Amino acid sequence: MTFIKNTFKTALFLLLLLISAQSFSQKFHPEKLEKTLAIAIKKAYGASVRIWGFDTLKKVQTSAQFTGVVVTAEGHILTAAHVNQPGNTYLINFPDGKSYIASGLGEIEFTVNKMFPDVAMMKIIEKGVWPYAEMSWSSSLKIDEPCLSIAYPETLNQTLPTIRFGRITDLKNQYGFIQSTCIMEPGDSGGPLFDHFGRVIALHSAIGIAEDENYEIPVDLYRKYWTALNIPKTYGVLPSTEDAIGIDPHQSTILSIPALKNPQSGFTSLPTQLRESCLFIRSMIKGKEQQVNGTLFSLPAGAAGKEKVNSLVISKNSLVGDHPVLFAQNESIVLKVISRDPENDLVLLEPLSKVKGGIPLKQFRTDSLSFEELGKFLLSPLPDQHNQISIIGSMYFKSPKRFSIGYLGAMATLKDNNIVITAVQADSPAGVSGIEVGDQVVSINGIDINKPEDYGTELTKLWPYDQLNFKIRRLANFYTKNLTLDVFKPPLTNHPAELFPGGKSIRRDGFTQVFCHDAKIKPEECGGPVFDIKNRFCGINIARSSRTTTLVIPTFVILRLIEKHYTY
Repeated sequence: MTFIKNTFKTALFLLLLLISAQSFSQKFHPEKLEKTLAIAIKKAYGASVRIWGFDTLKKVQTSAQFTGVVVTAEGHILTAAHVNQPGNTYLINFPDGKSYIASGLGEIEFTVNKMFPDVAMMKIIEKGVWPYAEMSWSSSLKIDEPCLSIAYPETLNQTLPTIRFGRITDLKNQYGFIQSTCIMEPGDSGGPLFDHFGRVIALHSAIGIAEDENYEIPVDLYRKYWTALNIPKTYGVLPSTEDAIGIDPHQSTILSIPALKNPQSGFTSLPTQLRESCLFIRSMIKGKEQQVNGTLFSLPAGAAGKEKVNSLVISKNSLVGDHPVLFAQNESIVLKVISRDPENDLVLLEPLSKVKGGIPLKQFRTDSLSFEELGKFLLSPLPDQHNQISIIGSMYFKSPKRFSIGYLGAMATLKDNNIVITAVQADSPAGVSGIEVGDQVVSINGIDINKPEDYGTELTKLWPYDQLNFKIRRLANFYTKNLTLDVFKPPLTNHPAELFPGGKSIRRDGFTQVFCHDAKIKPEECGGPVFDIKNRFCGINIARSSRTTTLVIPTFVILRLIEKHYTY
């Protein structure tokens, strides 16, 4: 009798899942999908690991970082062959902060073309029981099935992974890869793609130029060659030893949501007041017209700065120059710069004539961004366009200044107890101003330079277009060079991660508190608002950091800026 009851309960559970899957496929329900994704993330997050080559004797990193996923309690890790070397040692960094050593096991990369099939395995050396994610079956995937990436993009260089959402667009292309719209970049290689149950369905391998071109290694290849991959060797052809793949017991309940092709249609429209809070701003920077988005806020009646004011605008400081003008309700409205906040790249502006609408301060999301919020949907309205749909990809984090440092174009080193210029880029600010190899650096902006660290410390404080007073000694004479720093220009590259439409923001890091999402925001579309599906204001898009990531300045930073200048 107990057996019959249990069998009935199991059948009923599967029937309910099947009905749920069918209802999802007929109509897109963001709230239901959020709950489904939250469960998947909770199951999968702790098994997604950050990895790099590691010399266990010298205790030093020996490779760029990449990603993998632990799939057994014994510590087997799936990753990509192009980041693995059989027999090498690797440092495995879990999201909980703990690190362990793993050894590279088998890999399959064809002799005729090492890009395929890009399959590799590692195993943690230490005995233990490790957090792991369940392996799914790539053979049971469906077109338009929702999926999640949990990986470590290199440009962010964070200890915790970021989460991206997408759908399956190709079950098997001509090279044997699955294709998804979960955006990836260097650092994500070998990282896991999960289904809506939190099971590994594929591993990240390669990308195209278009953001929706993301190629994944089917997890069934790891199932099929599990025994061979446990041997630390490189296979130039598919191994002769094969294992049974098995059948997915949940195949009939896997979701397919065609509405994900056009997700905007599945979301309730933002109220007009919020949708129209994202507006164009035009201004002049270095004699050229610059356009960027701005966010309109409505203040309570009686709010005052130096005088009564009913609305204000906040945008991206580095893209708002002289004579800013707001375009709203088919009008052009002159804006007055009230305050610039270079640390957060925000500018506070006041319309000189009345503007209707704007985000009320009571619409601000004021609670903290917790782990439970990861994977929830966000909407970024853009003027004259559909809302950009994304998910919350991280909790708050610090984004150190790495790529947004003002560019001087001169290298220096210690020589005879002096800091001496050793190289100058001809077309750089240093080169144009006449700084030469052999010049002794005396001071930067009035700060004495006595050792190499001083030189680097003072330069890293500065942003592109900042003014620099450079005092040098050449032979027996002293010279002062006043110059303007430029934008750092990285070496030209054909890597697809650097060629996506719109590209990266010039000012894209150096923030003390941000969170990220996977919206495809262009640099000139920054400055606009971000909302959740409860219509709460969550922050301002401040930078397109990389192919995978747009950064958001959270509401408490915005509120702090407003309250510094206005009472209400």
